[in-house]
Amino acid sequence: MTLTEELRSAVATEWEGFERLMADSLTSRSDLLNRINGYLLGNSGKKLRPLLALVTAKACSGFINPKAVACAAVSELIHTATLLHDDVVDGSDHRRGQLTVRKLFSSGASLLMGDYWLTRAIHLLIAYGCPYEVLSIYSKSLEELSEGEIIQMELADSLRTTEDDYIQVIRRKTASLFIASVKGPAIVSGASDEVVSAMEQYAYWLGCSFQIRDDILDYRPTSETGKDSDCDIMERKITMPLLCAMRNAPEEEERIRRRMGDITCDPSRVEQDREVAAEIRSFVLSHGGLDSARGVLRDYALKAQEYLKVLKPSQCRDGLMSIAAYVGGL
Repeated sequence: MTLTEELRSAVATEWEGFERLMADSLTSRSDLLNRINGYLLGNSGKKLRPLLALVTAKACSGFINPKAVACAAVSELIHTATLLHDDVVDGSDHRRGQLTVRKLFSSGASLLMGDYWLTRAIHLLIAYGCPYEVLSIYSKSLEELSEGEIIQMELADSLRTTEDDYIQVIRRKTASLFIASVKGPAIVSGASDEVVSAMEQYAYWLGCSFQIRDDILDYRPTSETGKDSDCDIMERKITMPLLCAMRNAPEEEERIRRRMGDITCDPSRVEQDREVAAEIRSFVLSHGGLDSARGVLRDYALKAQEYLKVLKPSQCRDGLMSIAAYVGGL
C-alpha cells in the first residue's frame, strides 16, 4: 500500500464524500461540459492537496466536518483549473501520460473549463458557509498563483534568476495553494491560532519542498521519472539544481547563463535547443547541482516536520509527517 493509499484509508469515509462532492459540484446542463468533466475526473493525479486538507482537519480536531470536505474539493478544483490554463500557455499535448483537454478538444475549451472549475470552487466556499477568512486565503492563493507564473515568465526572459527569486516564485506558484489547502481546513476545524499558524508554516515548507523535488526530477532520466527530462531548461527556467551548480562553480555562471539565452524556444529549432539543454544538464550533473539541491530539499522537508510538533500525537499527524518525509527523501 502506498503512502497516499494509507492516508486515504485514515479518512476513507470523508474521502468518498469528497469525491461525491467533486462530481456533484461539476454537473452541468451542457453535454460538452459533462464530457470534459468526466474526462478530467477520470484522469486526475494523486490528489495530494485534498488529501492534505482532510488529514489536516482530522489531525487538528479528531474529526472532519462538511466545511473541511468542501475545502478539500476547492483545493482540487483550483489545482486542476491552473493546470488547464497552464496547458494552454505551454502548448502541452500530454499530462500524466494522457492527452490534455487543449489537445483533445481545443485551447478555448481548456481555458473555459479552467474558468468553470474556478467558479465552482468559489461557489462551494460560499454554499458551505466557509468564513470570510477562508475565502480570503483561497483568493490570495489564486492571486499568488497567477503572479508567480508571470514572474517566472519574466525571469525566463531576463535569465538573471537568483536563489531568492526562485524561492519567491515557488512560494507563489506552488506553496500558496498548499497553504490554502492546509490552513483553510485547520480554521474550519476550530484549531487555535497557534495551531493554524504552525500549519501554515508546515504547508509553506512542504509546498516549497514539493516544487524543489519536481525541479530535481526534471534533471533525472526519462526512464526513472516517466516524463521528459530537461523540460525546465528547454523553457529557460533556472531552478534549484542549476542555481546550486552555478553556486558550486561561480567561474562558470556567466557562461552558463549566456548558454541558457541561446535556447530559442522556437519549434523549428528544437534540435539545436536540445543540444544546449544537454550541455547545461551535463554542467549541473558534473558540478554537484543535484546533490546540493537534494540537501536544500531535505532541509525544507525537515522544517515542515518541525511545525507539526504543535499537534497532539495521532495517526493523521504521523501521516502529515510521512508526507514531508516522502517529499524530502528523494
